[in-house]
Amino acid sequence: MLVVVLSSKTWVYIVALLLGPGQTASASVQAFHETPGGAAFDLTEGRLRIDFITDRIVRIRATRNSAWSKMPSLMRVEDAGMIPGAIMVKDQGQVIELRSAKLTVRVDRQSESISYFSPDGKPLLAEDASAPRTFEKTEVIKSVADPATVKKVMTVDGEREVAGKYVRTKDRDAWKAQVRFAFAADEAIYGLGFDETADLNLRGKTKRLYQHNLRKLIPSMVSTRGYGLLFDAYSAMTFADGSSGGSMSFDVVDDLDYYFIAGPTMDGAVAGYRELTGAAAMLPRWAFGYVQSKERYKSQDEIVATVKEFRNRKIPIDTIVQDWNYWLPGQWGALAMDPKFYPDPSAMTNAVHDQHVHLMLSIWPNPSEKSVAGKELLESGYTLAGTSFVNMFDPKARNLYWKFVWDDLGTHGIDAWWCDSTEPEGKDWSGKTRLADADAANIDALAKIIDPQLLNAYALEDSKGLYENWRRTVPDKRLVNLTRSGYAGGQRYGAILWSGDISAKWSVLARQVPSALNFSAAGYPYWTCDIGAFFVKRSKQWFWDGDYNKGVEDFGYRELYTRWFQFGTFLPMFRSHGTDTPREPWRFGEPGTPFYDAILKSINLRYRLMPYIYSVEGAVHFDNASFLRPVAFEFPDDVKTHDLKTQMLVGDALMVCPVLSPMYFDADSKPIENAAKSREVYLPEGTAWVDFWTGESNPGGATMTTDAPIDHIPVLARAGSIVPMGPAVAYADEEPDAPIELRIYPGADGTCTFYEDAGEGYGYEKGEFATTKISWDDASQTLKIGDRQGGFKGLIKQRLFRIVLVKPAHGTGLEAVTKADAEIQFSGNTQSVKVGK
Repeated sequence: MLVVVLSSKTWVYIVALLLGPGQTASASVQAFHETPGGAAFDLTEGRLRIDFITDRIVRIRATRNSAWSKMPSLMRVEDAGMIPGAIMVKDQGQVIELRSAKLTVRVDRQSESISYFSPDGKPLLAEDASAPRTFEKTEVIKSVADPATVKKVMTVDGEREVAGKYVRTKDRDAWKAQVRFAFAADEAIYGLGFDETADLNLRGKTKRLYQHNLRKLIPSMVSTRGYGLLFDAYSAMTFADGSSGGSMSFDVVDDLDYYFIAGPTMDGAVAGYRELTGAAAMLPRWAFGYVQSKERYKSQDEIVATVKEFRNRKIPIDTIVQDWNYWLPGQWGALAMDPKFYPDPSAMTNAVHDQHVHLMLSIWPNPSEKSVAGKELLESGYTLAGTSFVNMFDPKARNLYWKFVWDDLGTHGIDAWWCDSTEPEGKDWSGKTRLADADAANIDALAKIIDPQLLNAYALEDSKGLYENWRRTVPDKRLVNLTRSGYAGGQRYGAILWSGDISAKWSVLARQVPSALNFSAAGYPYWTCDIGAFFVKRSKQWFWDGDYNKGVEDFGYRELYTRWFQFGTFLPMFRSHGTDTPREPWRFGEPGTPFYDAILKSINLRYRLMPYIYSVEGAVHFDNASFLRPVAFEFPDDVKTHDLKTQMLVGDALMVCPVLSPMYFDADSKPIENAAKSREVYLPEGTAWVDFWTGESNPGGATMTTDAPIDHIPVLARAGSIVPMGPAVAYADEEPDAPIELRIYPGADGTCTFYEDAGEGYGYEKGEFATTKISWDDASQTLKIGDRQGGFKGLIKQRLFRIVLVKPAHGTGLEAVTKADAEIQFSGNTQSVKVGK
């Protein structure tokens, strides 16, 4: 017998199958009722809740507990504007359907599984009907170090406290949980941050997910079907996809909590991630200039002398970095400089600033208790048990830590921070084999000092503390925070992540491309790597695994570094860094030699592209766009792009194709005979592509061989693109009123938005910025510059635009054209000009 009781607001579904003695109902959805933004379900075991956050974003929660968890989300932002329209809930018998204007969600009564559909009924994703969600009770163990067994050791990753014994006690009960999906056979999936593999498309892969020196987890992914998933959890996780379906498993949760985002494109899915976790804070314009770093400059005199050498050689630079060990001997991570080598930090920063260069300083979250800062933090109870790592989960601890950062360092004029070792713990790397770096060992090391349910959240809270305190203390300057670890939501704090302490090998460079793309596909826009790799030489330890024991003296390393440098030219942060060999451009030759000239060409190209790059930055903040994207983001129906690991989209206009194998020298300066100085490039179908260096147009849907001599990286512009370029300058803000060269790549209609603001400060949050839409009509060969929208103090009210219609030998490469095809003296009002004949 089936009884259904319905009202205008509530449906209660009661099943009683009278099939004979001992037989019971098999239906899983026992009852459900409508809620203001969705519906709540009583299941055979536990409860399920579906809430529309917007018309295209839905939150799914499932629990076996009697009440929903009250733990606040660390990644979410609450936005009063995120309100869905009308949500229709219908009982359709076998399924309960929830429908918004842009997304349909169906719950199967029998299996509890959830399916997602576009407004026109196209299937997007379904949970696995055989076992959509599983829960297993788990004990959360609290570990407390026995103080008598704690000793300090010096590891390759700095000073650490190591406990010989931990007292482990049960803290509470929680759940291991899993959600399973039935992915479509033809879809590709991207995201989840990055690791050391060469994986791009995640289909068929298994990933153990946690923060580590060489891996960064962002629990978000997108599909070529145009949807995204964001998992609100902080424990270690496992993603797995195979013949039986895909899944995400969580080591410790109270509730299973995730979001489905209907793009309806992958860019739209990324935008949904940002709606949920916060818009990316804008970096200052100078942060997109060249950043010179190495391990390490050893005195303030060396810092100042290096900056002056850049200026004397007329090499553009915006930032120089002081790495670790500037503190007093025996006071690891002390938030103060050793006066023997840094007698006057203010004089140092003033000298750097006089050269229009900024200073970034490395700070660590574990100041030794021998230091003033470490002693007070420890005595105040503001460190994680058994270590000197600051408890960044405690706002009071974050504030006290900042007090020392600012009072002893920031007041000297430090412009940017490098927050190193923000995992904050991991298995010691000192062993000769990688067995010391096993997943279980690293997770266990973290869980001994951090609640396992919050295992991945430490760096997020570290970034939050730095951002909030910086804004209170320095309200007129944007924060630049280069941090080794982070998490979903960190982009709203302006945190930039890098790929950790990697080794100098061509295979490692090749892995950086898919790493960058998956990290960006997860929704986090700010990523970089150590140009040239951190470890260049080879030693007994497993991680010191570079191929070049002669460092910069090896022409093989010079070639690898140059190609890495060309790749870095197009990253959100353009930064050289590493140990065991020098890194300044003049270490790779002198003017007139190929590697030196190629490196200088890349730096000058970065600065010429600054108007384009900064316009992309405007789109990142205001439109939730991405700096870097897998090519499939723009061409999801072209299956040849789905696992295209060696090419990347930079903004909307450019496809960059790094050179990932040697052409001139092997290690030990051994020449490579008869190697082609070219590489194959796949041109996605549906558009023509114009070579940035030659101006030649090539049809899409084919693989071409393109020249790749040592002095440039293959770059192609999509037909219809408009790329604003600036002058060759010594630093990002040197010539704010310079003419802008607008390069038009013909063959299709196109648009771009030219973005301007003060380049510094937070006025952009108050509407203090300007945008100008520029469009190209290919049929009439007409360029239109629309009305300027908005303004700010310092706006260049009259700007010269030099219009260049790209063709072979005209408007190509690094150099500015001597004669433009047209010029527009733009004062803010719409103007058009016919460019072609």
